[in-house]
Amino acid sequence: TQLATPFANAYVTRAVAPFGNEAVAAAAIIGRVIPVAFGIIFSLSGSVGPIIGQNYGARLHDRVRRTLTDGLIFATIYTLITSVLLFVFRHEIAELFRASGRTHDLVLFFCSFIAASWAFAGAQFVASAAFNNLGHPNTSTIFNWAKATIGTIPFAIYGAQVAGPEGVMVGVAIGSIIFGVASVAWAYRIVAKVARQKA
Repeated sequence: TQLATPFANAYVTRAVAPFGNEAVAAAAIIGRVIPVAFGIIFSLSGSVGPIIGQNYGARLHDRVRRTLTDGLIFATIYTLITSVLLFVFRHEIAELFRASGRTHDLVLFFCSFIAASWAFAGAQFVASAAFNNLGHPNTSTIFNWAKATIGTIPFAIYGAQVAGPEGVMVGVAIGSIIFGVASVAWAYRIVAKVARQKA
């Protein structure tokens, strides 16, 4: 499961490589910004998981569902706030990395239009925590690899053909939205199923 995200990132770098060094440099900068800006989102699954597991063990299924919902709300609010900050300071961020030309434009594009899509990545992290702590670890693996492959490669290819490196970013964001929504819907389905079985 942990290999899925690096695989997707590697493919995205490959997808922008034909557009030149400036596009690759922008991808590298964005790759540095994301862990700093959204580090809390990455750690969210580790925080939510034990709470879901504890309430599941205590058969408090309403609390399991509430924890899942609260995790999604937190991920959304945090991402929106962070996205606003990235937009406001987009020029300063680009200058911090001494980006220029096409690299500068692509970093600004990410900060302006793509960063908010990380709310859906955060949603998938929360859903994965639910899968792992409700006895469905294989579901977590499937969703993570599906997003890294089906939700990344075809979207990146099509985006590159339509709009270059910006299209790659938009395509990957769309894939993230689709699998984020799907994983959350499946997580709520599992929560409901577990509650019926233990009733």
